[in-house]
Amino acid sequence: MLTKWMHTLIDNLVKSGVRDFVISPGSRSTPLAIAAFLHPSSRTHVLVDERSASFFALGLTRAEDWLRPVALICTSGTAATNYYSAITEANIFELPLIVLTADRPHELRGVGAPQAIDQVALYGKQVRHAFDLPLPEATALPYVRHVAERSVLLALTEPAGPVHINIPLREPLIPELDLLQTGHPVGRPIRHVTGHATAELVEILSIPRLLIVIGPQLSSADTQIILEYADRSRIPVLADPLSQGRQFSNDTVFAYYDTWLKETTIQYHVCPDHILRFGAMPTSKPYLLWSKEIPTTVVGHAGNWRDPQLQAHFLSGHPSQLKTIPCTEHDITYLEALQRAENTVETVFDSLDSGQLTEYNVVRALEGLTEGSLFVSNSMPIRDLDTFLPTGTPLRILANRGANGIDGILSSALGATYEAKNRYLLVGDLAFIHDINGLMMARTVPMTILLINNTGGGIFSFLPQHELDPDLFEPLFGTAQDLDFSHLAAGYGIAYQHISSIGELKVALQKNTMTTRILEIRTDRPENVRLHRLIWEQTNQALQEQFR
Repeated sequence: MLTKWMHTLIDNLVKSGVRDFVISPGSRSTPLAIAAFLHPSSRTHVLVDERSASFFALGLTRAEDWLRPVALICTSGTAATNYYSAITEANIFELPLIVLTADRPHELRGVGAPQAIDQVALYGKQVRHAFDLPLPEATALPYVRHVAERSVLLALTEPAGPVHINIPLREPLIPELDLLQTGHPVGRPIRHVTGHATAELVEILSIPRLLIVIGPQLSSADTQIILEYADRSRIPVLADPLSQGRQFSNDTVFAYYDTWLKETTIQYHVCPDHILRFGAMPTSKPYLLWSKEIPTTVVGHAGNWRDPQLQAHFLSGHPSQLKTIPCTEHDITYLEALQRAENTVETVFDSLDSGQLTEYNVVRALEGLTEGSLFVSNSMPIRDLDTFLPTGTPLRILANRGANGIDGILSSALGATYEAKNRYLLVGDLAFIHDINGLMMARTVPMTILLINNTGGGIFSFLPQHELDPDLFEPLFGTAQDLDFSHLAAGYGIAYQHISSIGELKVALQKNTMTTRILEIRTDRPENVRLHRLIWEQTNQALQEQFR
């Protein structure tokens, strides 16, 4: 019965659209791992570190432009607790993980049996649903099939998110192999059909001074629909890099708003009558502060409310509805005002020394890349990318912007860029250290890692904590590690290169590589703050003169 049980579960997951199974090795999960490994239509990935495995699976859910459910498999006990951070991110960022945790049988729960913890509802409110299967028996096979199919449906239904299936198993744990080598082809994941546009959406789109904002969690296809409509209607669009909007280059798409919104004297000139936002809240803090008092409508689904300012009006809808809405005339002077601000910042950026070895010039060096996917770490890397990445980039940009943590960044990057021809990661030293075991998987998934090493938590140098006495700031916030990354790379069998200039970085980025490599760029935290503030002074002055 164990064999039929495992085959029913895994085969129906595959039939429902699960192609990838990420396995954390263990004993109690033996039949699960074997069933997934032998299924003729599955693709398995074995990672010994459970936390790295969970973030790799998290990345795989968005390796393509649409979401695909990915299954995680682990043994009983604390192994399952190591998945919690990735499951939390999947919950907030709406990613369809199917978590399969092997468990002790019911008679060994709560009696001091080894490697046994309470796994029922282990992930609490972080999952869309939690199932605790019965022990394998013939009469419950239809229920196992139901759980497999329903789990994928729940994981993909908006708001998408993780589902937990807890699977108690008795010994012996070795299944028969013949049946497990048969099964269905990978099914097509569900795609939600959207309705026609509402009268309310049509009315909002007719507001003369309208601003469209596109944030994270949009597919390239949905973003293109929005931008094409905005271009025809001459509506300006602020494009967060994670919206994929910066892949497009036309005069209605804006990338440098994080900088021109810092200048308070021009905020009146760029203020719309209404904001229409698709996707999650953008990365930019200046946008967050500026937009707080502006009437805003968020288009999406109510299952995961994206309004940290608690002032937006919610409208159930989807970008595809724009296909049915005719274009209307808009105030061209408003678009021209934003273009003046954008061009002013662009002129200042163009005047900067592009050869100086700085953290923002690392971002600007990415403009020379022609194809691939770039994963960006939280903290300073995503902020510098948001500020300095122009429109027209060919790169697909990805990040973990749900809980915004720095754990699991390398493993997430390896999963999220898995299908890309060229893979890149922009990461700081602390985030990289958090997920150093991700380098085990990186040996087989070639990636270029741009490691910005400012020996500590660079973002805190921009925050009020930096005003503290250095004897307090450095041990609590600066947290310098001073590790030799060349030795770490050698220990994992990864290529390493110290980058001493932006010119050297650009040359390295143009080289094709079939192996993972670390390009370490060392910067100075205090100097990085000084240079950023100098740029803001220059852009603020230029904007004041332009809008005088």
